[in-house]
Amino acid sequence: MKAMLCLRIILALVWLASGLASFPAYGQETFTPLDRKNMDLSIRPGDDFYRYANGRWIQALALAEDKSSYNSFTQVREQNRERLHVLFESLAAASDSAAKGSPAQKVADFYAAAMDAKQIEAQGALPLQADFARIDSLATIADLQDLVAEIHRCNGSALFGAGVGVDLKNSKTYAFYLVQGGLGMPDRDDYTKMDEDSLKLRNEYLKHVTAMFELLGDDRDRAAAAAATVMAIESRLARSSLTNVELRNLPALYNKMTVSQLQAQAPGFDWARYLEKLGAADVSEIIVTAPKFFQETATMIAQMPLAAWKTYLRWHILTAYAPFLSTPFAGENFRFYSQVMKGTPQMEERWKRMVSLTSSSLGELVGQMYVEKYFPPSYKERMDALALNVKKAFEIRLRKLKWMSEPTRREALAKLKAMRVEVGYPRKWEDYSRLEIGRDALVSNIRRVGRFEFEKNLQQLGQPVDTGRWDMKPHEVTAGNAILLNKLIFPAGILQPPFFFPEADDAVNYGAIGMALGHEISHAFDDQGRNFDRNANMRDWWAPGDAEKFKQQTRLLVEQYGAFSTADGVHVNGELSLGENIADYAGLIVALDAYHLSLAGKKRPQPIDGFSDDQRFFLAYAQLWRGKIRDEALKRMIQEDVHPWGEFRVNGALFNVPEFYLVFNIKPGDKLYRRPEKRPVLW
Repeated sequence: MKAMLCLRIILALVWLASGLASFPAYGQETFTPLDRKNMDLSIRPGDDFYRYANGRWIQALALAEDKSSYNSFTQVREQNRERLHVLFESLAAASDSAAKGSPAQKVADFYAAAMDAKQIEAQGALPLQADFARIDSLATIADLQDLVAEIHRCNGSALFGAGVGVDLKNSKTYAFYLVQGGLGMPDRDDYTKMDEDSLKLRNEYLKHVTAMFELLGDDRDRAAAAAATVMAIESRLARSSLTNVELRNLPALYNKMTVSQLQAQAPGFDWARYLEKLGAADVSEIIVTAPKFFQETATMIAQMPLAAWKTYLRWHILTAYAPFLSTPFAGENFRFYSQVMKGTPQMEERWKRMVSLTSSSLGELVGQMYVEKYFPPSYKERMDALALNVKKAFEIRLRKLKWMSEPTRREALAKLKAMRVEVGYPRKWEDYSRLEIGRDALVSNIRRVGRFEFEKNLQQLGQPVDTGRWDMKPHEVTAGNAILLNKLIFPAGILQPPFFFPEADDAVNYGAIGMALGHEISHAFDDQGRNFDRNANMRDWWAPGDAEKFKQQTRLLVEQYGAFSTADGVHVNGELSLGENIADYAGLIVALDAYHLSLAGKKRPQPIDGFSDDQRFFLAYAQLWRGKIRDEALKRMIQEDVHPWGEFRVNGALFNVPEFYLVFNIKPGDKLYRRPEKRPVLW
C-alpha cells in the first residue's frame, strides 16, 4: 500500500527481516513433512539439489493467474488469509451487536467498508476530491511544504519519508529520521538504467500515469503533459537517491545534524516549519540518511514552478489510493504494477485483497484474534526449546572460530548471550483505543489508520525505548532480527508447515525452523548486523584484522551468487543479497550442529522413507524454498530484493556445507561441486 511507505523505509534501517514455502495446488490439505513423490530422483543431488528435492512438485504446480509467484510463503499466507476471511465475515455479520470501540467493531467495520463494492464503484475518485481541491489552492511554496507535512501525517511518503526510530548509536533513545522517497516506481534504478528493459519500463510508466490522469477527467494532451512532469521530477529525485546496495551501508546512513545544520545544507525547504506542521516542533536533531538526496530535493523545491509540484502531488495522492478506488483506477493500477512489472495476468478476488488490507491495517487487533484461535502454547514451548539449542550451537562455533581474535570473540559472545528470542506474539498488545473506524468509506478508514500509526510513532520521541514492542504482526508469515533491540521475532503466523511441524521428527524441524533461527541469529553478526554491539548500539567492536578476514570470506559468497542468473542472462546481485546469503549458510551449519546437540544421550534415529536423519535435515531446508515465479517477477526480485529466489538459496547455500557433501555423496565432476577453498568459513 503505497500510502503507508514512510515508516517501512525507516524500519528497514532497524530490521534485518528474513523471508524464510508448499502445495502443488492452492487450498487446504494435510502437509507431509517430506514426500518422495514431490522429488525428482532422476537428478543427481550434486547437479541441481533444488530440483532433486522439489522437481516433480515444481512440474505439477500450475501458477494461478492472480499470482506472480508461488512458494511456501504464499502457501502459508493463503492459509492464514482463509482463516482470517472466515473470522472477518463472522465479525461483519455480527457487527450490530459489537460494542462501539471494541476490537470486534473496528475489524468488522473496516472489513465491511472494504467489501462495500457498490459504494466504492459509485464514488469513483470522489474520496480524493478534497485533496485535489487543496492542491489546486496552493499559492506559495510554503503552502506546498505544509501539504507535504499533512500527507506525511497520514503516513504517506510524497517527496520523502519521515518518522521516529531507535537511534542507531544509542539504543536507549528514539531519534527522528528523514529518508529518501518520493518515487512512483519501486527502484531508483528504474529511472536511471539505460538497458532495453528499463527504457521500455519507463515508457510503460508514462503510459500508466497518462491513463490515470485521463481517468480523473484530463484530456489526452493535458494528461500526457502531466505524466511528463511527474517523470521529470521523479527522475531527478532518483538520480540523487542511494542505490539498494548503498542503503545496506548502515554507518553511512547515520548523519545526525541539528535543524539549523540541515537548513544550511538544504536551504530551499523550511525544515522548522515542516516539523511544526508535522507535530514535531520539539525535534532539535535529525538523522538524515541521504544528505545528497535532501540537498537536491530542497534545490528542486526552490527551482521548479509551483504548477509542476501541484501535478506531482496530485499524482502521488492518486497513485497512493488507486488500489482502493473504483474498478477503472484499481484496474489500471494493477495493470502497471502487477501485469507490466511482475507479469501477473489477473487481479485477485476482492475478498482476498480486502482481507489482506484489513489484516495489515489493523495489525495487532487482528493478531490477537489469530493467536487465540490458532497458536496453542505447545507450539511456543517447542520453539523455545529449539531456540535454546540453536543459540548454544552458535556459541560453540564462536568459541572455536579460528580466524576471530579473542577481543572480538568476547564481544560476540556477550552479544549472543544478551540476544532474546520472542515467539508467537508480543508480551504486551498494542492499544488501539484511540483509533476510530467506521463503515462510512474505505479511504476514510485508511486515512484514520495512517494518521493513528504516524501519531503513535511520533509520540515515541522523548520516551524510553520499548524493548517489548513488535514491528511485525503476530499473524505475519515472516521472521526477523531487530538489530536495534538485539532480539529475534518469530510470529505465530509462520509457525506452521512447512516451516514448523508440531508432529514431525526433529531432523525436519531443525532443517526448517531451526535453520531459520540460526539464519536470524547470524544477522546479528553479518555485514550489517556486526556494526552493532551487545547493547544494540552502532559501534565497530571488531578488531580490524578480524573485519578484513570476514570480508575476504564474504567475497566468496558475492562471487558464488553473482554467477547465478535467469534464463535470459540477468545475474543475481551478490552484493545486494549478501546478508541473506551469509544468513542461509550460517543458519544451515548452526542448525545442523543444534540438531546433533539435541541427540545427546539418545539413539540415532532410523531412516524414514529411505533418507537418513541428516539427509532429511537438508531436504527440509530445500523444501522451504520451492516455488514458481514469472520471468518478469524474477527480474524485479533480482534487482530490488535482498532475498534471492529459492532456487539460488538452495543451490547456493547447501554447496558450502561440508556435511552436505558427505550425506549426499557430492563429488568432483558434479555440476554444483565447489572445491573446499571456494567455500567460505564464516562461523
